[in-house]
Amino acid sequence: MERLLELSTNPLYIGVAFFLALVVLHYVLVFRFPLNARQWKLAEYVWVALALVSVVGVFEEARLLRSDNAVEQYRDVAEEKSRAVENWFDVYSIYACEENGSSPETTQLCRWVRVKNSDLRLVLANEEFPADIPTNLLLGLHEISEGIGDADKRIIEGYLGDYTKARRAYLEAVAGTKYSTLSALLISLAPLMFALAIALKFAKVTGEYRLLRNR
Repeated sequence: MERLLELSTNPLYIGVAFFLALVVLHYVLVFRFPLNARQWKLAEYVWVALALVSVVGVFEEARLLRSDNAVEQYRDVAEEKSRAVENWFDVYSIYACEENGSSPETTQLCRWVRVKNSDLRLVLANEEFPADIPTNLLLGLHEISEGIGDADKRIIEGYLGDYTKARRAYLEAVAGTKYSTLSALLISLAPLMFALAIALKFAKVTGEYRLLRNR
């Protein structure tokens, strides 16, 4: 399949295939065993069918290209949301444990941030992108009554929720880039089928012209 795809994207190969098909179809259908008017009408279905197959292949390739673009887009979004979560924990680690580490008001917050930040770093370090950050990462946040306000709690909850959505969208986009054997075959054969369709159309025009001239 890879070899076929490589050949189908080579303009020289497609050009040679078109020229050979043009020569063979003219020799066989126009000169060697010339078709009559009715048979040329039936040949119309053949070249249209070949063109249709090539169009389906182009549509499939366009779908995969769109999926690839979506993957890049959602990857950037997921990375951005992941950094937002990391930065929030970094900022509160500095605030609660370094700048106000001696304050009794931030003791509980410092202890919670250290544990959760460690859990987050462990997940990010041991899982491939995009890491599956557990939804219970923020468990215990609302039990902290001092050192952090409700607005700041909602901020990190929003960051984590946004990352979860972005991760899901990224994984769905990645799944969309996977194609079946049939899809790969259609994409690989599309240029060749189109070349054959055009060659047959040329032969049809030549054959019908000779029929008109011989009347």
